[in-house]
Amino acid sequence: MGADSFRDSEVGKLVRGLAVVIAAVLMILPAYINYELGITKFGFEAVSSMSISLMLFAIGIILFIIAVGPEKFNPKAQPK
Repeated sequence: MGADSFRDSEVGKLVRGLAVVIAAVLMILPAYINYELGITKFGFEAVSSMSISLMLFAIGIILFIIAVGPEKFNPKAQPK
């Protein structure tokens, strides 16, 4: 079973969908937690709280690109 056949199987589609949901949570939830709890309740400084949010956002972007596939981001060939 090759990588392409797993990617097109039902389990592969489920794993990709789950990875996209996790990536979305990593992109959105840290900013919300930072706004609601980070600085006020936990006593983090603004710089450290924002850096944690930025790192989690970057991990979410990378996970999204891996889940969707880098070939989706390549420009399509223009017909001449």
